[in-house]
Amino acid sequence: MVVDNQLDKDSDERQQGGIQVIVRMTKIMRALSSHPQGLSLAEIAADVGLPRSTVQRIINALLAENIVEPAGPQGGVRLGPALGQMIYQTQADIISVVRPHIERLSQELQETVCLSRLNGYQTSLLDIVIGEQVLRIVLPMGGVAPMHVAAEGKVLLARMSDSKVIEWLDQDLPKMTRHSKTREQLMQELDEVRKTGFGFDFEEHTEGICAIATSIGTYRGAYAITVLAPTPRMHARVNQFKQALTEIRVVLERLLGTSVTQYTPHS
Repeated sequence: MVVDNQLDKDSDERQQGGIQVIVRMTKIMRALSSHPQGLSLAEIAADVGLPRSTVQRIINALLAENIVEPAGPQGGVRLGPALGQMIYQTQADIISVVRPHIERLSQELQETVCLSRLNGYQTSLLDIVIGEQVLRIVLPMGGVAPMHVAAEGKVLLARMSDSKVIEWLDQDLPKMTRHSKTREQLMQELDEVRKTGFGFDFEEHTEGICAIATSIGTYRGAYAITVLAPTPRMHARVNQFKQALTEIRVVLERLLGTSVTQYTPHS
């Protein structure tokens, strides 16, 4: 009986240790998702409140699986391609239908077009077609963005009730640029998004880059289609982008399981 109790205790300790490793790994990945340019080991350790030696062991394991990768010659690590591949595979049926349409949209507009959906409390990039311009926007596959500064995040938030949005967002939203909005400003903006079906990012996430997005309802939930462009081109062509996004929304909602042909918010 003493031996059995000891075995049970050892098993419980191993289980708790495994859970602790998963929790720590998740914290590290979240820290990296907030810094797509990458972080050093010291920066990660400070961000997640773990010893650098612990961070080093976990990073080594993630590197071996390509979940993180070296950030460049200056050192540090960032989220790697394996994460984007896993996200792609889980959404492959939607992506396979949407891909030809966003390719045509990108070719028509000569701008970068993305497909995204919610991933926890951020938006996750599922697919991207890079616009054929000398000055063009390039984003990493699997990249994430805080919902309150991303055009795609706003159209997906707009499908929720105000009370649900408040549950999802912190009281003090972190500012990414001088154009980022407060929670009160964002809530007012979401009312307009629900009326028009379009969400905007006018340099709220990155200076010099703007985006316009619309959401599509599918049998697997809501997704967002986003057009990204440098600020001058966005201001000059915003009406053209609205028309193009309206057309693709109607087509994709017809193909992916909903007969809705105009924007309707989902609570």
